[in-house]
Parts: sequence; C-alpha cells; structure tokens
Amino acid sequence: MAFNISRRTLLGGVAASTVAGMTALNARLGEVAAQTEMEVVAITPDLIARAKQEGSLMLRYASPVEIMTPIAQDFEKQYGLSVRLDRKAGSLGNQQFATEERAGRHIMDVSFVTDPLGLKRLSAEGLYLRWTIADLEKKLPPAAYIHGWGYCPHWTDVMIPYNPDVVPHRKAIEIFKTWHGFLDPSLTGRIGLVEPAATNLAFLTYMMFVETPRYGRGFFEKVAEQRPRLYSGSAGGREDIASGAVGTFVPHWESAAFVEFLSGSKVAWIYPDIAPSTAVNHVGISRRAPHPNAARLFAAWIFTEDGARAVQRSQTRSTLIGMPDDRSAIARLRETEWWTPHRAESRWVPDLDRWAQIYPTLMPEMRRILGWRR
Repeated sequence: MAFNISRRTLLGGVAASTVAGMTALNARLGEVAAQTEMEVVAITPDLIARAKQEGSLMLRYASPVEIMTPIAQDFEKQYGLSVRLDRKAGSLGNQQFATEERAGRHIMDVSFVTDPLGLKRLSAEGLYLRWTIADLEKKLPPAAYIHGWGYCPHWTDVMIPYNPDVVPHRKAIEIFKTWHGFLDPSLTGRIGLVEPAATNLAFLTYMMFVETPRYGRGFFEKVAEQRPRLYSGSAGGREDIASGAVGTFVPHWESAAFVEFLSGSKVAWIYPDIAPSTAVNHVGISRRAPHPNAARLFAAWIFTEDGARAVQRSQTRSTLIGMPDDRSAIARLRETEWWTPHRAESRWVPDLDRWAQIYPTLMPEMRRILGWRR
C-alpha cells in the first residue's frame, strides 16, 4: 500500500481557490520536502518519562464508543496518562484536523479514523508525521498500513447479519453462503443498506460487488430491485435489524456484532464466500502534536502485545502477526447452533489506489442505482 503523490496530483485534489490558499499550500509543500527522514517510533524509558511529564493526549477516532473506550482505558492504566477522546465518524476527523491545522490550532495528537484517502492527502500536505513502527515487517501484514504515515491495529471484517425472527437460522445458513442470498424473494423490502457515500465501509462493500466477477454490477442492480431500506449511517440499520424491521443489513462488521452479541442481541451472522476485510482505522500522529511524546507512546504501544490485547478486549480482531485470537465473545459463540469462525481466505482487501481512482464516478452511480435521495 505504498504510494506516491506528485505535486500535480496533490494540487488537483485540493480545493485551493484563492491566491492566499495557493501560497499557504506551497509553504506546506516546502515543509514536506524538508521532512525527508522517516522517524522510527518505539517505546523507551526516556519516551515514557517525557510522555508522563506531558500527562495526557487527545485522540480523535471513528470507531464506535464501545470499541475505543477499552483501548484508551488500558493505555491509561498502563502508563498513568489521561486520554481525551473525540469521536468523529468517517472522514469528519480528518476534515476537522485539516481545518484546525491550517488555522494554526494544534489540538489533536493522534488520529484513529477510517479515512485512508484523507490521511494520504493530509500526509502529503505535511500535517501528519512521517513515521514507522520498529520491526514493522514482523508486526503487521502489508494490507494493514500506509507505509510512512498510518498503521492499523485491527481488521474490520464485514459479514452478513440476520435477525432469526425474520430469516430462521437454517435458512440463513443455506442462502447466505454467498451474497446471492440477498436476492431471495422473501427479503424483498426487508434488506437494509447504508447509502454509499455515508461510510467508507458501505462504499467498499458495494465496490466489491461491482468489481468482483462472481457478482458484478448486474448483481448490485438486482439487489436494488429488492427495494432495500436505505440509511444515512449504520446506526439506524443496526437498530432495525435488531428490532426485525429488516431481515438483514449491510454493511455490518464483526467487532460490532461481537459487542452486540455479548450485550444479549439475538442478531446472528454468516461469513459468506467473499467479503470486505479492511484495515482502514489507521493510527496517524500529528506533526505538530501538542503532546508529541504521549502521542508517540500511544502509537507505539497499540502495536505491542499489550496493545493488541486491549484491541481484543474491545472485541476487534488484531492485525498483529502471530497474535492469538482470544476475544471473549468467541467462547460464547461456540455454544451457539449457528456460528462458524471467520475464514481468512474469504477476505477481499480493497486496493487503495483503485478506491481513490473510481470513487468520484462510482459513488454517484451507486446512489443512482439504489435510488438514494438526500
């Protein structure tokens, strides 16, 4: 997932409509050129001591609160630092970060947002630190990072959820072996879909349909003919599948389903033949972080075994190579009649460059096919 952004590409992707804006952009490009060396971030006694002197950090994130909170708590407990959390879904975190930085307001220390294209753009602008993890190749698979800028500590695995009051277990296990189960006549009007511009995970799921030969655009169009209920975000769909207002909902992801299952939800799920498996919650460090040592300590810690255990405590699957999957939900899921483990071979990992290339035209087309109206 390495990338190269030319000056022309960057200027084409930035909305700089005034001379003042162009001047500021050129200044930032000069700063990028000056940052030629990549910093290796690692935990040392000196870093811990300096971080403790700072006492806190501000972490902006996009994950559900129940996923991020245990991670922050474990870090606080281990190092005695205070983590101030600021949730901004999707690309909103990077948008706010860019606005703050361009105004000379340095507020955020660490980002943990689901916006790799925004991370890529703002990194090229010089707003994020150019850094790497010690022993990177031994710790993370290539699909889990944008080298030099952002590294993801967990997978987001999409599955097919269903409410067994609407789709009985036996039928779900049969029809949802593949996504073609969405075309079952009994699901007409009972499918929930997040509109494609609302979340990256929604767009990537539909991108998989369109770009995968076994499904293709024709399949996506047939799903649209099923008169799905459309949502402007995942929360409404998750509520409706829990209540039985819809029988299935996309995109739903494994860690959220684990958390809901432990909370008593009856929603079940199937891992189909192929499904998006992304690592797009990248950890990025602000180049002008107000708490630079605390920011580096958190970024290094989350890719240690202690950090991976904190990730698993939030019921997310760690990307750390060789880390056993000890999430607490698994023991209870094994007691059910319907659950089977996720299969790594079913993963569809999106190509970041392809995503950036087709998004401007494919997203509006997806909206048209689904009949989405603002």
